[in-house]
Amino acid sequence: MARRQWMNVVMVVEDDPDVREATGLLLEDAGYEVLAAESSSQALNIVQARGDIDVVFTDVNLREDRNGIELAQEIKARGSRASFVVVSGDLGWSDTPLDDDMQFLAKPYGRRTLLEVVGEACSRARRGA
Repeated sequence: MARRQWMNVVMVVEDDPDVREATGLLLEDAGYEVLAAESSSQALNIVQARGDIDVVFTDVNLREDRNGIELAQEIKARGSRASFVVVSGDLGWSDTPLDDDMQFLAKPYGRRTLLEVVGEACSRARRGA
């Protein structure tokens, strides 16, 4: 795969450390800069410090005060230009209405699907929707 001239920044928000690490490694191997957060509060701190996040890749069930969809809405309310991928193994979330800059991805997902969805999200972020 050819390297891009710029590096897209993806924040992975996942409370399961094994899933967070595996997802991060797959994305880094594909040429993305990866920021990792284990909770919505940690993710919000990262967003506050970094204005260059292209994609927020978040689990829906974060075992904290916000789920991944609420986290995405909070990040957008703070003015982020990021696009969002919300993931869950609970397919009950798959019918939840999402904003135009959000996409649902069911767990488990493979490397190819992960990279396709994140690539599409990067394109949405560049287009601004």
